[in-house]
Amino acid sequence: MSNNKIVHFTSDEKRALLFNIKNTLEISEEEFDNSWWPLVSNVWTQFNSCKLNNSDSWKVFTCRFTKHLICMTSKKLIQIERYNNTPDHIHTLIESDRLKHLGESVKDLKRKEVANIKYKLHGPLETHLVGNIELESDILETISYLKNQEYYCERYYISQKSTYGIVFAHPKQLKKLHQYGWLTLIDSTHKTNKHDWRLFTLYIRDSYNCWDVGAHFFVSNEDSDTIAEALKIIRNICKNWIPGYVLMDQSNIEANSIKKVFSGLKAGENECRIILCTVHINSHKWALWTRQHSPLLLQVTSTNALESYHSELKRTTSFLYSLIGASYKIVALDQKKQAESENTAFNFRTKKISAYGVDDEFLKEIHKFPFPVQQMLIKEIGAVMDRLEKGKCVPGLTSLECHCLFHNRYLLPCKHIFHEHMYGNQLLTDDAWKKFQGLFEENSFEIYEQRELVIEEIPIQTDAEKKIENRRHTVNELTERVRNKYWSAEEMGASQAEIFVNKLEISLNSIINN
Repeated sequence: MSNNKIVHFTSDEKRALLFNIKNTLEISEEEFDNSWWPLVSNVWTQFNSCKLNNSDSWKVFTCRFTKHLICMTSKKLIQIERYNNTPDHIHTLIESDRLKHLGESVKDLKRKEVANIKYKLHGPLETHLVGNIELESDILETISYLKNQEYYCERYYISQKSTYGIVFAHPKQLKKLHQYGWLTLIDSTHKTNKHDWRLFTLYIRDSYNCWDVGAHFFVSNEDSDTIAEALKIIRNICKNWIPGYVLMDQSNIEANSIKKVFSGLKAGENECRIILCTVHINSHKWALWTRQHSPLLLQVTSTNALESYHSELKRTTSFLYSLIGASYKIVALDQKKQAESENTAFNFRTKKISAYGVDDEFLKEIHKFPFPVQQMLIKEIGAVMDRLEKGKCVPGLTSLECHCLFHNRYLLPCKHIFHEHMYGNQLLTDDAWKKFQGLFEENSFEIYEQRELVIEEIPIQTDAEKKIENRRHTVNELTERVRNKYWSAEEMGASQAEIFVNKLEISLNSIINN
């Protein structure tokens, strides 16, 4: 189509020629820049480009609605062609402009308004994620999908609470939970689905120092009975999962559910001790004491690894999604984590680190360790340079024992031992290196699981003391559940929060004043 036939076209007519392409469109470069490019830039963003040997160039642009077109430049002419067999564009320029400028106006919109606009624009692409409106249909579709993905899946109902739950885990995840669940992280996240069901995840660290999922479960209400039932189901399908420690945030609800499932010594099992994330244990000296006598717990001091998993998941989910929509994203992320774990396992004993400025004598011995350990040791050697720059003296060690955090965590040469060896006593003899390397000769990171330096004596409680403790835990859980309900009401608006507070005050006054 020649240039003189289209100079006087309206914007809508030009749009039709640009996006509903039946024939190649050829325009002069000057005319394209002045009259056509503003329409293109409103809809396209550059995707790829290449400059050919004859000085011609081509550029691939992607539409903000994910359609692709090609723009070619040759001899001062612009040629626009349909990209492969892409369909005609049906959205208007107004819709495109709204999407383009959405980021600029987002600070002036409430979160829900932004989500609604995005859903209006992308809704047709995410229909399968929104799923069925009816909860029962959504549950059945979710279970069917998870089973098709080879997940073990089981739903349950707590009659006295009128609460529901769905437990699901891949066989590979359950195998890892069995093998490495001595220390298990547990945490929940919200706003992954429109039913406001909480997603709980059990997280474990495998023998290659890689974090992975042990199991998931959705719950319709966050209380200890509903969570405990999910944990019981996981125990039934993974019978050898008896954690020595469960690491969590300061949640009385989660703590009570753990106590209900893992009875400990009175059931003839190892005691399952609840350890709190370091952010929450300022007043829990016993938890700090336990950490100081366990290399494993010194290494894992928070639920950050699990929180990172949930954060990554929430970047791909929405509170508008159904349970099956959320499950699509969970399965995708699980597959990504599994691939990362397999890659870490492959590199564990095969990959060798490169380090500039490290003595060849050290590097030769360090290469005999697994790759994650190589990384840690190189970092400790680098820390010696920092000590020298700060003017610190030789530590004066006479043995391979050091009281620093790194040595107590990993039972490996630390910066102080390296410093002493370089400028003081020659501590790292051939036998010393063999001793450290021997830790991983037949084992991986699971060697730290049972290496508690002091066995903690668990005090025996009388029946009266147990009842007092149970009542205290129940009151703490009720307080936490009320607080969670209050924050949910606040998110719904000031009027809903006011109604909730008034009802709560009336209910509590009737109890407190009697």
